[in-house]
Parts: sequence; structure tokens; C-alpha cells
Amino acid sequence: MAFRLSYQWMCDEGWKSGTTGISLHSHTSVSKESVGILFEHGARNPFIAWLLNRESERYQRHSGKPLDYNRAYWTSPVTPKEAYRLECRQICDSLSMRPFVSITDHDDIEANLRLQALDEGDDIPISTEWTTPVENTFFHFGIHNLPRAVAHDFHERMQAYRNAPSVEELRAILDDLAAYREVLIVLNHPLWDEAGIGQSAHEEILPRLLARMRGRIDALELNGLRTWRENLRVMTLSETTGLPLVSGGDRHGHEPNALLNVTSAATFAEFVEEVRAGESHVVVMPQYREGRKLRCFQTAWDMLRDHPEHPYGKVSCLDRSYLIRDNGEHATLASKFKDGTPWVLAKVLWAMRLLERPRFRSALRVALSDGEGLPS
Repeated sequence: MAFRLSYQWMCDEGWKSGTTGISLHSHTSVSKESVGILFEHGARNPFIAWLLNRESERYQRHSGKPLDYNRAYWTSPVTPKEAYRLECRQICDSLSMRPFVSITDHDDIEANLRLQALDEGDDIPISTEWTTPVENTFFHFGIHNLPRAVAHDFHERMQAYRNAPSVEELRAILDDLAAYREVLIVLNHPLWDEAGIGQSAHEEILPRLLARMRGRIDALELNGLRTWRENLRVMTLSETTGLPLVSGGDRHGHEPNALLNVTSAATFAEFVEEVRAGESHVVVMPQYREGRKLRCFQTAWDMLRDHPEHPYGKVSCLDRSYLIRDNGEHATLASKFKDGTPWVLAKVLWAMRLLERPRFRSALRVALSDGEGLPS
């Protein structure tokens, strides 16, 4: 297996032999991001946990029922067109290469279809990040470059599987996907216990998944928003399973993907064939050195801050956040909180605006340092 890893800022110029930069795994305003997961991570901070508990108690007193954050979701402020151009710009400016961009919104292919309709490029893949229940948890598969003629059919099958998961159906879907040689099947951030069942429990299920789906997964992902320590463990997993590694930036905000692939392939389908043959060259971009916690903070700020320039007019985060009502309707939080920003959110925004000021930036960088030890 021929895997190469390069750092864009170092003297190793081996990556410059490529002609095409590949951006895999990024999200747009089409993705629905669970507020429950956002608050689960935020609650690890004592101050934010206190704010959330106080707001939950207030909600319980006024409504008579608990506040269920999982009934709400937010969307990225970055539209499909903006996301595509953002990724293309980094590849053109920082790598001086032709860009291929595979956008993978959660369980949705709408962004790719919009971009194809706009004729933004001549090789825009139809891709998605498929939330795949397995036993008592879930994994995310990056499904890249679906043939347009069958894209909707596969999308419907993948969503139906989420409602009635089974090993047999998962095998059948992956077999049918793999029959198309231009389709790339990637197990995204395989070591991330995103469901919160416990790391040891997650890592007990992972090898069973890989064994049951042997020959049906093309690659494992090195993820641009996971820690370097975790990515090193994914490299070890690649060695033990024989599965190739590819990049996945997992961008949600305005920072472009921190991990990219480079290749000499002329088409996305040719790149897929290279990966299936075990060839992959991943380039780590400079922003990955900034530290995951600080970068996640910046992504959260991108989501929460106002965007007066938003092409859809969704200026406030309340315009881009939705509540699923008891009758199944999806209503914006702006329509729910007509009297202004909720108290808890106003406090969070005030704190984040303060930390965004240049005088606090260096202190914030030190406070959120990961100590990852990447090459300098």
C-alpha cells in the first residue's frame, strides 16, 4: 500500500508533483447539525454547563417539560456555492493545483445537485456523509461520487436503512455502491465515539463492523477536526486492516479543510481507482497546527455570529437554527424567540465576542492548546 503524508509548510516538496488537489468531507448550510451534540460538548466547560443547566431549569419551570436539545438543529452559515468556492480557493492559492471538491452534507445530496445545476465545475461529485446505525451506536460513511442516474435511489435506501438497520442491508447497500467503480466509500473518523456510548464500547464495535464489511470499505479517514493523536491511531488501524487512508477536512465554518489529498488523476473517478489500489497522498495544511480546540471555537463562532452578507438573508444564528415541534414542523428559533435573543445565548455570544478580540487571542490560543506536537 503506497501511502504518503506531507506537511505543506515543510521543505518536503514531494506533494508538488501532483496536479490536482482533492477536498473530501465538508459541510454546507444544507447539513442539519444536532444542537444536542453541540451542547453536549459545550457542557464540558464548567461555565457553559452552568449556563445550560440554568436555562434548562427556567424552561422546565415555564413549560412543565424538560428542554430537549436533540429536538433542535442548526445549519452552517456557509452556502453550497460559498463552500465550494472556499475549498477551491485554498487548493488553487496554497497548492497551485486544479481543485476537486466533494461536499458531504449529513444524509443529504442537495448541495451537490445545486452546484451541478449552477455549473460551478465540470467534475462536481454527488456525495454525502451517511449516518449509519450499527449495534447501539452509529458511524459515518463518506459516500463520494454517486452516479447521477442512481443518486436519488441510493439516497433513499441509505435513509431507509437508518430507520430499520441490519447487517444484511448494510452489506447489500455497500455491495451495490462498490459495484460502481467511480464511487468511493470511506469510513469517516472511525475512532470518534460520536454517539457517546464510551470510547471502549465504541472500539469494541468498530472491529466487528470492519470484519463484517470486509471488502466493502475503500478507505479510512484522517480527519482535519480530530486530534493528531487520534489520527495517528487511525494510521495504526490502517496498517492492521490493510485499508488505505484518505483525507477528510470535516469543515463546517469558514476555515477551509485542514487535510487534503493530492494526485495526478485527471478525473475524480481516476482518483477513486488510485485509492482502491492503495495509493493516497495526504497533505496537512498549516491551519491544522493551530490546535483543534481553538479551531472548534472559531467554527462555533462562525455559527453563532451574525452574517449580514448571508445570501439567503439568514443573518442571525436564530435564523439558522430550528426547533422540531411536537407536530413535526420545523420552525426557526427566530420565530420562537420574537422578543430577542434568549438569555443563555446572549451570554454565550457576549463571552465569545470578548474572546475574539485581538488582546485575548494569544491567551485563548495558550488556554486551548492541544500540545499535539506536529512538525514545525
